[in-house]
Parts: sequence; C-alpha cells; structure tokens
Amino acid sequence: MKPVVIRNLNDFPKLSYTIVALGNFDGIHLGHQQLLKKIEEIKQKTNGKTVVFTFYPHPLKIIKQYNNAFIMQSFREKYEILCKFDVDYIFCARFTKEFAMLHPQAFVKKYLCDGLKAKEVCVGYNYTFGKLALGNTLSLKEYSQEYGFKLHIIPAYKIDNITVSSSKIRKFLQNGQIELANQFLGRLYSINGIVKKGKQRGKSLGFPTANIYFNRPLLLKEGVYAGFAKIDDTYYKAAINIGSNPTFSDEIVHLEAYLIDFDGDLYNKRINIYFVKYIRQEIKFDSKEKLLEQIKSDVEIINSSCNKDTLACIF
Repeated sequence: MKPVVIRNLNDFPKLSYTIVALGNFDGIHLGHQQLLKKIEEIKQKTNGKTVVFTFYPHPLKIIKQYNNAFIMQSFREKYEILCKFDVDYIFCARFTKEFAMLHPQAFVKKYLCDGLKAKEVCVGYNYTFGKLALGNTLSLKEYSQEYGFKLHIIPAYKIDNITVSSSKIRKFLQNGQIELANQFLGRLYSINGIVKKGKQRGKSLGFPTANIYFNRPLLLKEGVYAGFAKIDDTYYKAAINIGSNPTFSDEIVHLEAYLIDFDGDLYNKRINIYFVKYIRQEIKFDSKEKLLEQIKSDVEIINSSCNKDTLACIF
C-alpha cells in the first residue's frame, strides 16, 4: 500500500495509535532513513499507523526567503522514495508565515496531540520547531511527559566521522561531488521531469537527446554527468548535460540526456534521471566535429562508469 497524502488536519482519519516522524526530509538521506526505520520498527511492535509529518514549501523558503534552487527534491520525488518505506500517511502541512509564528507548545498540542493523536514521536537529534525555532528535543521531552506520548530522539548518522545532513549534500551537488552526495544519500541522486521537444541538434549529430522540463531550478553543478535514465521501468545508461550549450550560444540552463541504446519516442513522457559521476564542465567547441568527438569520448566513460553495480545503487 502506498502512503496516503493528507494536507488538511481536518481530513486526517480518527486513529487510536499513530507513530509520527517529524522533519523536512529533503533528500531523504541516510540520517532521515534512520527515522523512517525507527517508525517501521515501532509499528511492528505496536501495530500502530506510521505518519511522516513534513512541510510544503520548505520552511527556509518562508523564514529566510530562500528560492527553490536549494531544494533537492520535488514533493513527487520525495513521495516516490517514501513509498519504499512502511509509511501509512504523509501529513504535509502548508508552511506559512502564520504557521511559523506558532508557539512550540501550541504546535505540539494542535498537530501532534489533538490532530494526529500521536502516541510515539520520532525526531532527529537537532530537530527544532515552532516560533523562532524555540522548540527543540529538550522541550519535546517536557511536552511528551505533559501530553503522554513517547519520544524517540535519533542520533546523528555519520560517515567517516562527518554528520550526514541535507546542507552538506546540497554543497556536494553544487560542487559536482555527486559520488559523495550519493554516499550520504545512500542511493543515486535522482530527479524526474517531462520530456519536451527541443531544437533536435543532438539528433542531427547522431546522438538524439531528451530535453527534460522541471518545475524548479536545478541544484546541480553545470556540466556533463554519467548516469541512468528510467523510462517505463526500463533503465538505460545516459550521458546527461546540465547547462546552456555554449557551442550553440544558448543562454537558458536546461537538462538533456542521451540514452545509450534507446530507440523510440520520448516526447511528453515522464523520465527519471539518476546521477553516477561528474565527467567534465561544459566546453565551447570550435566545430560540430570536435563536439562529436567529445561526445563519443563521454559515452566511453559512461559505459565504463555505469554498470550493474552502480545500477544496484538505485533505491
């Protein structure tokens, strides 16, 4: 069963025992996954219902007025990953300026206790909430005693003594350190979008590319990547380019992918792109012939980088 998405507290079903994981879950990295595994574990013991309590838009977009360029996942992408866990409900609260002004205790009472009927709550070690982020794990401990729910605080998840966090992974992606990002995510970083008709330059060179439309800016460093593309449950090795095609003097940054050994029509299809390795920066070539030589060289690297072992890293 896929999780049911609920956006209005009044629409949440009357349940007797819920296990709630709180967080933004941007990226659903290895640290987040410890929370999700914990609520799965509690569900096995209690037969309660698991709830992931998250927010839209990301709180930092409202509090610090960040734009969408810093977000790792769309809600659709987040949902697809959450489907891999034993999550019964996703409660997605709309984060507004008014919501941000809620006192921590008011948040706990209205949402966790009265709304979701939480009997057990799981949070990360550094979780903050409520007006001015005044709520934290210490205040949650106090509220858990006052309102009668059990609190589980998940410790930091570390790799080589470095704490896994969304902010670190964002920096890895922005710097083209895709292999480090994948290590901290516990899977290949992926995005999905719709294939739209482009200028068909790749087709004229013998390397037709899928031009992919996204409803948000991309966090990744511009350049050429090795990866995979998923179409209708089939995976293809892919040469992925993020940039503005300097050889042809384009200005708008976009993503296009050449699917190795694919033959067919992709227009208006949804495609998942998985990133394995950053190969190189975009280059302005003097001629189409030199561009063609470089593409052939890129494809050789991709064929050696993308194999069954890397494909197995898709979550």
